Amino acid sequence: MAEDIRNMGSTKGIKEFEAVYEKPHCLVLDSAYCSMGRMIGFKACKESGFTYYDATILLELVPEYGMTKDDVDVYEQKLRRDDITAEELKNDPEFMKITEAFDKAVDIALAKGPCLIHDRIAKEEVIAKGYTCVSAMTYATDMKAKIVKARASVLYKDVENDEDVIRGIHEEDNIRINWHKAHSETQWGDLNTYDIAINTDVFGLDYTAKLLAKVMKAD
Repeated sequence: MAEDIRNMGSTKGIKEFEAVYEKPHCLVLDSAYCSMGRMIGFKACKESGFTYYDATILLELVPEYGMTKDDVDVYEQKLRRDDITAEELKNDPEFMKITEAFDKAVDIALAKGPCLIHDRIAKEEVIAKGYTCVSAMTYATDMKAKIVKARASVLYKDVENDEDVIRGIHEEDNIRINWHKAHSETQWGDLNTYDIAINTDVFGLDYTAKLLAKVMKAD
């Protein structure tokens, strides 16, 4: 039976009730394809004063690796499969070289100050580097809306068959899943494993960005 909150005793002095949220050094944002994650993350950073990083911007921090986003995109065509294991990835020299470049870039980004990093690293890795971190996930459930959003991309704008677009959406998510499984013990997209998960079909681009900005600005 539910306890009547009006008659509930004082919780003062019970530490489990007194956790205080503080602004993190980093917010790691995973996003399902067509949930507008990168746009939301970029907008949230504009509002919060955090610095935004994604694959393209991270690679600009480590020019010594001679690696471009196009190089990564070519490799990630292999990650569109849904049957790749974490062990297979960790034993792939090319994948590990890409991982090394991003890991070094993340070190630089974190040292520069508060930041949001889209994909490319897991919360536990940021914490292991000595920084506080919040993990977030944006997702969407309306497939018809996702098809429209996918066709706004140069990748799918000329794809006429909806089934081919849907297949592409799933494969784009496979890239994210495979990257994550090599860097985390958690399962990408399992909403129970994130500190905050937002359905962007409900909250939209602008308000989702405001919610994340609030998390990032908290004092």
